[in-house]
Amino acid sequence: MNLLTSQQLKQLDAYTIRTHKVSPWCLMERAADLLFQWVQQHLSDRNSFTILAGKGNNGGDGLALARKLIQAGKQVTVYILQVGSHSSEEYRQNESLLHAMGVQPIAVDEHNYSKVVDFEEVVIDAVFGIGFKGDLPEWLQALFDWLNLEAAFRVYVLSVDMPSGLPTDTPPTDAHTFVHPHMVLTFQCPKLPFFLPSTGKFIGKYEVLEVCGLAERGDKYADELFSEFHCVDAAMITEIRQSQHLEPRRRFSHKGTYGHALLVGGSYGKMGAVVLSGTAVLRNGVGLLTVAIPACGYTVLQTALPEAMVLTSDTDKHFSSIPVPFTPSAIGVGVGWGTQPDTAAALADLFAQYPDTPFVVDADALNLLAQQPELCQALPKGAILTPHPKELERLIGKWTDDYDKLTKAKAFADKHQVVLVLKDAYTVITDGDAYWINTTGCPALATAGSGDVLTGMLTALRTRGYDALQAAILGVYQHGQKGEEVASRIGEEALIARDLVTF
Repeated sequence: MNLLTSQQLKQLDAYTIRTHKVSPWCLMERAADLLFQWVQQHLSDRNSFTILAGKGNNGGDGLALARKLIQAGKQVTVYILQVGSHSSEEYRQNESLLHAMGVQPIAVDEHNYSKVVDFEEVVIDAVFGIGFKGDLPEWLQALFDWLNLEAAFRVYVLSVDMPSGLPTDTPPTDAHTFVHPHMVLTFQCPKLPFFLPSTGKFIGKYEVLEVCGLAERGDKYADELFSEFHCVDAAMITEIRQSQHLEPRRRFSHKGTYGHALLVGGSYGKMGAVVLSGTAVLRNGVGLLTVAIPACGYTVLQTALPEAMVLTSDTDKHFSSIPVPFTPSAIGVGVGWGTQPDTAAALADLFAQYPDTPFVVDADALNLLAQQPELCQALPKGAILTPHPKELERLIGKWTDDYDKLTKAKAFADKHQVVLVLKDAYTVITDGDAYWINTTGCPALATAGSGDVLTGMLTALRTRGYDALQAAILGVYQHGQKGEEVASRIGEEALIARDLVTF
């Protein structure tokens, strides 16, 4: 699914109105119907609602929803926030219909906003939509601050399309300038700020309502709009799996049929990272695995991972170069590795020896790249790099905001012709041309060794023949999916990394 800009979403509305002969009023009524249906399905036990509405189309959606809630017998208080002089025609129509029903919305401005303190049990936030830009008036910022405080303790906040005060395409001034909802019912597609660390943490959940109705008409216009940002969903994963034409395991096959991965890592006290990563390689369909480690890890690996073959370096507690007596199908490097000078030399040797072999680069291998930028010039094309936020900062430098971070990450991927996996609550993948946002996973994955498992999964997918971008998208999705599955069985607090490869 493409993530669209505010301008593209307006273009989509205009296209629907023009091509399918749907009036703006009918679009607003459809939006209100979908909003009302959601409220009936999920909040049927709530009887009192506060509507905070602006005077544009987002406010019109809020007033239309208010009408339907009142007709359903709910207690509804409507506040019209006096921001800006313009009001849309559809807003005015809905306001007139409310008056005809005997409902008198309360106008709120800088003189009386402090009296809006007794919110009902559900607050519908319909002040600003996708078109919001600029700064809030001080009085409105104070009102949103109060609402956010109430949301933390007492009331349920539902935002219509966007949390009010949150720009669709640019970073907000700060976290105090927008509503922090429990749920956003957003139109047509998710919005980028839902997934970014600085804003997404203030948004509980989101659901997409297909207001334009193009999909049910078989109209692909929305899918054809250019977007740099793509939301990874089940349909995309199915398409990736089908595009590879990978055959199921054949009766007349052997372990060599399914590739031979090389995993390079480990140092004294950190061999567990290699065990986790190696187990993930084998659990994801690879036929053969060789692990290259310092000598101190030999007994650990042969005991904990008997399916793997083990090569050891001459050094005991950290890794140094060793000859590899075969040509790997793919190489995963860096987990638990350390950053000794010998280890840096080994990384340079690996890049030089296998310039055309698929690589997955993680952990201390990333730190070595940051310490010795000349190593970045030797990165094999198509390598997958999997930094967490601090490792990413070491690679690309500090950023001013999440948008700047994404721009710098994409530029790095483009310059070095690699795929960057920006690990976070919503992991973002970029190949230098576009971004793919992963939607699976849960807080249970914030545990030691989780990233080592991901490295093993990605190494396995590259070994099996997936290209770098497809492997990154598929591996991250499956890693998050596995985390959700295991957490649902044993609880988020109980999950540890080895559960991802043993359940």
